[in-house]
Amino acid sequence: MAFRFLGLILLPWTLQPAGAQQLTQLGDPILVTLAGHHLPLTCEVSYPYTPAFKEYKFSYYHIDLQVRQSPPISANCNKAPGVENKTHTEICSFTLTSLHNASATGTYYCQVEWPTRKEKGEGTFILVRDAGYKEPPEGSKKLLLFTFTGLLAMLSILETGLLIWKAKKWRMSAKKILHQKDPGPAGCSADPKPDQAGSIYTALQSRQSEVYDCLQNDASIPPSERSPPTQNHDVQVAHSGVL
Repeated sequence: MAFRFLGLILLPWTLQPAGAQQLTQLGDPILVTLAGHHLPLTCEVSYPYTPAFKEYKFSYYHIDLQVRQSPPISANCNKAPGVENKTHTEICSFTLTSLHNASATGTYYCQVEWPTRKEKGEGTFILVRDAGYKEPPEGSKKLLLFTFTGLLAMLSILETGLLIWKAKKWRMSAKKILHQKDPGPAGCSADPKPDQAGSIYTALQSRQSEVYDCLQNDASIPPSERSPPTQNHDVQVAHSGVL
């Protein structure tokens, strides 16, 4: 009977609820740093403040990209007194100083060891880069600048030449249409040659004055010497009279 009573007294100290110990890694799950830089990490340890869990070992290790695990490295935690049989939380901070090159890339884990239990954190993936952004050489920058400027100049010249060719082609087509619609009466020049630099509008204006001159010259010719008018000539005269 006395032994059973003693067991009830010691029961709270010997039996602890499962999952009362917890280790949490604080901060971002993914970090990027340059080789040679020091990177601090922080973990949080929670446990029932009892004689069975007051003493523990805290360490960290990492697993690289080839799934090779490094030996654990011990670190200290900021231990502080707590309340018996209550959940107690302590902060464990450490600094990574072995990030010498890109081979240090991997997932870093916190770890806590009690006499009867071991816990590890979720892990923090750290990408280590050998070097950051570097300015390109001065010669390469000038070469890129000259190449880009030359391409722009070439495209501008090609576009200008294409526009001139289209304008010239359009002008020749317009003159051809005018010749087909207005062959002109006999004795008059049917192919006025306006200034090549002038516009089509200027050519039409000078052609209108030539039509009137042809009509006046035709009126001075005796009727016996005139050629019989054609339908196109009558239509052209009537059209000119309206103008």
